[in-house]
This record gives sequence, C-alpha cells and structure tokens, in this order.
Amino acid sequence: MKWMKKLRLINWHYFTDETMEFGRQTLISGQNGAGKSTIIDALQVLFIADLRLIKFNSSAHDEAKRNLLSYLRGKIGSEEKGFVREGDFTTYIVAEFRDDTKRESFVVGVVIDVFRDQNYEEEFFILNHLRLEEVDFIKPSGHLRTREEFRQLYGHEHRSKSLFERNKGSYQKAFLARMGQMQDRFFSIFTKAISFKPIQNVREFVYDYILDERELQLEVMKQNFEIHENYRREMELLQERKDRLQEINDKFAVFSKWRETAITQDFVIRRLKYLLETENLEKLEGLISGLEEKVAHLQNEQQIFTIKENEAEAEAEKAYSVWQNNDEKKRKEELEEKITGLEIKAKEKERLLQVFQVQLDRQIKLLESLEGWGGNEYWTWRPAERQLLEKTWGDLSDILESNNKEVTERANYLRHAGVFLQEMYEKFSRASFQIEDLIGKLNKDKEDLEQKINDLEKNKQRPYPPSVTRLKKLLEERLASRSQVFIFCEETEILDETWRNAIEGYLHTQKFDLLVESQVFSEALALYEREKYTHGLEGVGLVDTEKEARYKGTMEKGSLAELLQADHPIIQARIEHLLGRVMKAINEQNLRSYKTAVTASCMSYQNLVARQIPMKRYEVPYIGSQALVRQLEIYRSQLTDLEAELKKYTMMESNNKSWLDRLSGQQFTLEKLADQADLPEMLRSLVEEKLQAEKDLQGVDVTVVEHLEQEYRNWKEKQQVYKDKVRELAESLVEKRKDLDDRKNAKTLTEKNADETLIHWQHWNEEYGAEEGLLQKAEQRWLEAERQQVPTPRKIENWEGNYKGNITRSEQEAKELWKLRSAYNTNYGLNTDPDVEDNQTYRALFDEIRGVDIPQYQKKLEDALRESEEEFKSHFVYKLREAIELAHREFNRLNYALKNFPFHQDSYHFEVKASDRYRKFYDVIMDPNIVEKGSIFDTGTDQKVDTLHELFDLLIRGEIGEQDEFTDYRRYLDFDIVVQSAGSRYSFSQVLREKSGGETQTPFYIAILASFHHLYSSDKTMRLVVFDEAFNKMDEQRIQTSLRLIKQMNLQLIAAVPDEKMQHMVPEVTTTLLVNNINFNCFVDMIDKLIIEDDADGYGTGEPESDWEEVHKQDSLFAAQ
Repeated sequence: MKWMKKLRLINWHYFTDETMEFGRQTLISGQNGAGKSTIIDALQVLFIADLRLIKFNSSAHDEAKRNLLSYLRGKIGSEEKGFVREGDFTTYIVAEFRDDTKRESFVVGVVIDVFRDQNYEEEFFILNHLRLEEVDFIKPSGHLRTREEFRQLYGHEHRSKSLFERNKGSYQKAFLARMGQMQDRFFSIFTKAISFKPIQNVREFVYDYILDERELQLEVMKQNFEIHENYRREMELLQERKDRLQEINDKFAVFSKWRETAITQDFVIRRLKYLLETENLEKLEGLISGLEEKVAHLQNEQQIFTIKENEAEAEAEKAYSVWQNNDEKKRKEELEEKITGLEIKAKEKERLLQVFQVQLDRQIKLLESLEGWGGNEYWTWRPAERQLLEKTWGDLSDILESNNKEVTERANYLRHAGVFLQEMYEKFSRASFQIEDLIGKLNKDKEDLEQKINDLEKNKQRPYPPSVTRLKKLLEERLASRSQVFIFCEETEILDETWRNAIEGYLHTQKFDLLVESQVFSEALALYEREKYTHGLEGVGLVDTEKEARYKGTMEKGSLAELLQADHPIIQARIEHLLGRVMKAINEQNLRSYKTAVTASCMSYQNLVARQIPMKRYEVPYIGSQALVRQLEIYRSQLTDLEAELKKYTMMESNNKSWLDRLSGQQFTLEKLADQADLPEMLRSLVEEKLQAEKDLQGVDVTVVEHLEQEYRNWKEKQQVYKDKVRELAESLVEKRKDLDDRKNAKTLTEKNADETLIHWQHWNEEYGAEEGLLQKAEQRWLEAERQQVPTPRKIENWEGNYKGNITRSEQEAKELWKLRSAYNTNYGLNTDPDVEDNQTYRALFDEIRGVDIPQYQKKLEDALRESEEEFKSHFVYKLREAIELAHREFNRLNYALKNFPFHQDSYHFEVKASDRYRKFYDVIMDPNIVEKGSIFDTGTDQKVDTLHELFDLLIRGEIGEQDEFTDYRRYLDFDIVVQSAGSRYSFSQVLREKSGGETQTPFYIAILASFHHLYSSDKTMRLVVFDEAFNKMDEQRIQTSLRLIKQMNLQLIAAVPDEKMQHMVPEVTTTLLVNNINFNCFVDMIDKLIIEDDADGYGTGEPESDWEEVHKQDSLFAAQ
C-alpha cells in the first residue's frame, strides 16, 4: 500500500515555502480564508493535472472565481497591489509517498515556470527512491531552480528512476501506474469527493463510482449471423439480378425497333436534301444571267446623265459671276449690313439704359428708407447729414425723371451720392463695433452670474476671491486630517437680520479670514509664507487661533458680537475679538455714546470719526446659511436684468447689420452708373444713323440684279435634276451589283452544299450498310418519298418531323436502357460501359444466372444461422449472466463492510435487484436451463424462448444505441440505498429530496467511501481520500462513525474541516494541521492528537509525536480494534 507522507508548496498562492506532514487521518483547520482549500486545490493540480476536470475552491459553491494563474501569482485584488508575486518566478507542488510493500519512498510533483506576460509552462515528474528532503529545489546561489534546470538535474542524473512529462494525458497514465495500476475512474472519483455534491440519482452514482463498464464481445456472433445474412442476401441477389437482366433484355428490344425506324428515315432525309440542293443550283444560274444584262444597261444611262450635269454646272458658274459683280447689288448689301449692325447696337444701349434706370430707382428708394431711420444711442443724425441726404435724394430723382442735365453734371450727382452712402456705411460699421463690444461684455457678465448661481445651487459654494480658495485648498492638502480649514463667514450665523448689513459692512474682508486648529497654526503660517508668491495668495487673512482663544468670553453686553453665533470655540473667540467691543447704536446721535459703534443703517463711529460704510461691502451677503439664499436672490435678479439688456442690444445690432448689408457696395454701384450717364445721348445718335441708312436703301435700283439672280438659279436647278438622276442610277447599279454578287455567292455555297449533302448521303452506307437488310428497307422508304406529290422542301419537313419523333422515342428508350444498365452495374459491381450498342454482355449474364444451384445456397443459410445461435447462447448470455453475478458479489462485499457500522441509529445497505424495465430479459439471462433448449428459431410457445429471440434480434439487427443498451449488464439491475433507523426501514431514493443536513450527507460519504474501497481493491494502490469542508452538517455521532469506517476500510484521510466540527473529530484522527494567514502569508502548524487532548484538559505537557512510524503504530492498533 502507498501512503502520502508529506507535501511541499513553493510559491503557491500565499504559501512561500511550506512543508506539511500527513498521518493516516489528517484534519486541516483554520479560519475562513486561511488557506485550507488552497492546499486541497494544490493536491488536485498534482494528482488530476487536467484543469478541465478540476473545480478550484469547491467549498465556496461558486463558479471558479479562482484559476491556476491566480493561485500561482497569489491574487490579492486590492487597488494598491494585485498579486503577491509579480514578474517571472517558479512554483513547485511536490508530494512524498511511502510504499509499505517495497519499503521505499518516491516523490510526485509538478514544476511551473510563470512569466510576466501571464503565460506559464508546467512539467510533471515522478522521482523514485527519493524522499522529499533529499530533493534539491534551490541552487547554491539561493534561487529556485527553473523548470528546465530542475529537469536537467533529475532527468539526466536520475534518468533510470525518474519520469518527466509535459503531456498531461501521458502523465495521468504514468501516475495511475505508479500508484498501483489504478483505473481512470480515479480522477472523477477523486474530484467528486472534493467537490461535495449530494447524491441526486443512485443509478448514476453506481455507474460513476462502483460498477465498471464491461465490454461483451458480439463480434463472433455477428460474424456467424452475417454469414447467414450473406447467403440469404446472395439468394435474393441472384433472383433480383435475373429480374433486372430480363428488364434490360426487354428494353433493348424496344430500343432496337425505334432505332431501326429512325435510321431508315435518316437515309431518305439525306437523299432529299441532296435533291433539294441540285434544284436550287439550277434556279440560281437563271437569276445570275438576268442580273448581268440589267447592270450593263444602268451603266450606259449613268454616263449620259453625268455629261448633262457637267454642262449645267459650267453655265451656273458663269451666271453667278455676272450676278455677283453687279454694282447695285454690292451697294444694297452694304446698306443692309450697316442697318443690321446699328439695330444691334441700339438694342444693347436700350437694354443698358433700362438697367441704369432700375438701379437708379433702387438708390432713390434706399435714400428714402434711410431718411426714415431714427437712429439709436450709438448712431444719431447730424443736421448737415440730413441736409446732404435731402439734396442727394433730389439730385437722383431729377436724373430719373428727366434728361435735361448735362452728362458731366449727372455723373457728378451719382458720384457724390456714392460718397454719401459710403460715409453712412462707415458710420453704421463704427456703431456695430461698439454694440458688439458691449454685447461681449454683457455675455461675459452673464456667464459669471450663471456660474455663481450654479455654485450656490448645486455646490452650495460662495464666490470667494480666488486667493482665499487657493490658500484654503493648499492648507487642506498639507494638513490632511489633522485639522479642518474654516472660512469665518461659513461658520457663523446672524441672529437678527436687521443688523446683517451693518455686520457684513463692518467686517468687510475680515469675513473671508481662514482659521485652523490652534495646534497646527504655526505650520499653516509657515506654509503661507513659503507659498504666498508661488500661488498668488497675497491679501488673505490667516487667524492666529493659538492666541485668538483668549478672547472667548470677553464680549461686552450690547455689542455686535451678541448678534453672531458659532458652534466651534475658535470661531466664537474670533467673533468676540472682532465685534465684542463694537456697540449697537440706536441712531446716529447715539453713536457718540460709545468709543466704537455702528447703527443698523451702516453708519460707523470710531476714533471720533463717523463714516457711512460703502454699500458695495455689504450688498452681497456672505455670513451664515441665509447668505446663500440671499445671494441667489440677488444674482437671479441681476441675471434677469442682464438678459433683458442683452436682448435689447442684440436687436439693436441686428438692425445695424441690416443697414450694413443694404449699404455695402453702393458706392461702387453708383460709380458704375456715373460711367453710364451718357447712355440717353448715345441711344439717340444710333437711332438717327439707322433712319438715314434705311432712306439710302430705298433709293437703290434692284431690277437688273433680280434678273441676273434668277438666271443663275435656273441653271442650278437643272444641275441638281441631272445630279439626282446620276445618284439614282448609281444607287440602282449598286443594288443590282450586290444582288448579282449575292446570287454568285449563293451559287458557290449551293454547289458546296450539294457536294456535302451527296457525301453525307453516301456516308449512310458506311455507317449502317453493314447491318443486315437495313439498306433494302431504306430504299423501300425512298420509293415512298418519290411517290409523294409535294415540293421537295415540304417532303424534307414532313420526313424530318417523323424522324425527330422517332429519334426522341429511341433516345428515351436508350436513356431508360442506360438507367437499367447503370443501376445494374452499380448495384452488382459490373465493370462495363452502359452505353455499349449491343446487348451481348447482359444477355450472357442472364443465361449464366439461370443455371445457378439454389438448394446449395439454402443449406449454407441454415448452417450459418445455427452457428450464430450457438455463439449467442454459449458466449453472450453466459458473459452477461457472469457480469450480473459479479455485480451482486461486489455489492455483497460493500454491504458486508457497512454491516457493523451503524450511524447513530442508522445503518445503510445497498439494495440491488432485477430492473422492472428489463425484467423479462433478466429472467431469461439468469435461467441456467435456457442454453439447454433447442434452437431459438424453432417454432413453439415457450415465452422465454420468444424473449431470447427478441433479445437476439435487438443485438444483431438493432441500432447502435440499442446494442449499447442491451449489452450493458448494469441496465438489467436497479439500485437503491436502504436506510434502517430506529426500527424503521426506508428507501433513500424515495426520500432523496425530503431529507436535509446530516441525513443527506451521510449516504454521500458512505457511498463515496464505498467507491474508494472499490477503487483501491488491490493492496498495491494508494489509499488517499480527500474531502473539503467535510462533515459540515453532521452531528457528533455521525462524524465519529464516518471516521471509524474510514479506518476500518484502511483509507488515508485528508479533510479540510470547519472549526466548529474540530472537537468532534480530533479524538478520531492522528494528525491536525492548523493553517494561518497573516498579511497574505500562509503557514501551517502541525499539532499531535495528544497535545490537543492535553490542552483541552488544561495541562499542555505532551510532546509532539509526528514521527511517521509512531503514527503507523497508532493506526494499526486502531484497526485491530
């Protein structure tokens, strides 16, 4: 047997380097968060390896808040520091085991290099013949060996007795082998024991923890039955092949009939097409001869009309020359050209004059509008400006209404108007600049007011001078929590609002003085001195509170100090110091009764001088909580007035902008108008010149000119007639020549087609002439075609129509024949072309199948079925019965182990019986006589034989899932846990959801211990059982009984337990480990059982007995009891 003795954790969570020892029964205890589960999870990483199977911190009942990387780095999670370990480092988890049989020790471990980029590399190892203290993890330099350095040291020097493995699957196999050839079930049982999960389904638990899956061989039985099935299928296949081949033969006969008809029709069609081409050739030769004669006639006519066209063209050129050189004609054209030019110029000047008048009218209307402008506080009329406006208006109106002014005078009026309007534009521009500056200032004031209101409403913050705020913030930062920093006005309250103005005005800037606790004043003063220029703190008052304290209680009766109240003694002392001797005077005359006094109307008296306090000192209140309310009222009123003023000046600016837009560019416009002041005179001159030219045109004699022009046009018309005739003849000639060429080309093509159709007809003999009797049948069909009294094209059309229909039928039959042949080839593995023209291959196969010996196949079929049945009865039924009997024996052993260990008043017993669902199969399988009966295929009325027959069919012919279902021997059994308590007996599965606490935990531990007992059935295996938060809902009796059962089963226990259960468990264990966590540093103290008992009695004189051999002796004695 193999026992775990020690565990060493290096750089694992909060463990830096800790070695702990384990006895046969070891408890791990400590406060929540001490690190108990951290040790359990280290064992999981070491023994399970595959992170997919591990649930870290399982007792926390949450979904994996921890992961391997958080354990390696030691996650803290605080803002100041996230992990215990940063950067690159190496982690070791190493356990020492003792093999009692071989009396030797060995080490199992994992080394993990962790890198600063959050990646890591791990390697598992097994070192034989070594104890934990003999393994060297640390180099002479004092640093831990990295993974590679450790493997180099122990993988090379101890190669014969060490194993290093990075593949987790390979490591798991090596681990199971080293721990006594354990089964793979170890990993699931081990993790499920740690991650406590009450039994929800007894069957699933039995499958996972107790009964192994057994593979029952069906291959021989299936092979024999397959032989039977093969013979049967061959018989069916032979008949099926015969039927398919008969179909192929029949289909081939139909196909051949349609094919022959189509081929003979093809002979007729080819010959008809040759006949048609010879007929077409004769027609084309006649057409070509007629076209050649027509072309010669057209060429002769074209030559005659070309000569006439040339003669008419020469006469037209002569008449044109005489007409163009006539003097009267030239004079007429010059005058017409001049009149046209003058009309264009006059219309342009008339258009410009209209534009001139429209623009001038706009300027007059602009002056009319300007005359009605009343101005504003930034723009006012001067008398001279109004007079100039009226004169300019009158001058422009005279220009528009009459043209009796000289051109120069009109131009001067327009230029003077442009200068005047430009001066008005500049005046409006200056006013706009002033208004915009004012609006900018008002907007700035508005932003300041809104900020003040926001500070008062949201932040409750008074608007202090910036230097006060800066010094207060600086003092608060440097003094931290040692002293508050007070502003005097915030810490006092005025008791009588009648005197507020007097108090606010008298204190003036002293109400902004800062105060600190007296013990830090010297430090605050030094800071003020040091930073006053750096932060711009000049002018701020810092009260010497250390000396100020002596003024508390010194105020005189009737002084202003009576009207102020403060909670803090420092503030109260300041009130009395400043106002304790400033008396309240009833009126100005009463002031003289005191050395220093003030009236409610803010008249002050001091040093024999009366002085009215300026309003600006008190118009904005600061003292007390009511100051905030009053400031809000003042600022809101100011904001309303300011917004009204902004609206006023914004509208004023809008009006100014409008005038600027209207006046912009007017000087330039009027300058252009001045340049056009002579337009009326220019238009008048052009009209007069045009009238004179028209008068001159009327005096020209055009009679001779018109006669010469008409003679020219007559010759041009004759020339055009001859030219049109020549073109018409040319077009006809082109058309006829094209027709002639087309006919010649058609003749060439027809000759070629005739040759091709002749060859195509002759090729028929080469393609089909060898087939017996086919040519004679084709000639008979040709005679039928010759007798038909229709044109050759119609004959071809009719014969092709019939031919296409027969071809379609032939192709359809061919496709169906191809499908039958292809299906046959595919289904029966025939390697031949399904398109082959003859049917010899398939006919030969048909003849061959007709001679097969069917009775011989029938005998083979019966022999194969008999062999399959014998295999079924002799092997499968026997093996299934044997597996069920072994299951019964397994539970008998478990029940025997549980028989003498009652839990308080309860005892537990696994109940195994035949499954109700599979009962009929169970009875047949367990019946020893069933194998002796005759064939299961014999007819009869025995119900068990029928059942066996049904099972045989399910196993041989069923789906994969059905085969798995009926070959699993566990399916034929039902499982439950029977609990006997105080004379009553009940089934655990019936009350599974009704019980709670220890009643549901106990069956889990009973079952899980039974599973480990089954897993560790060999005396060569390890004996380790690990629980996390074990027995947390059990009472004392159940806990002690569970621990005694663990001893009786000779299992090694490691259990992390809650503190409140320690007192019930300590008497039953050999070793207790206490885990402590101080400032994220975990360590373990081992306390012997004897020490804990002595401490409980108040003595504490025992010595630790941590030696392994002593613990082994105690375990042996306990087991003997």
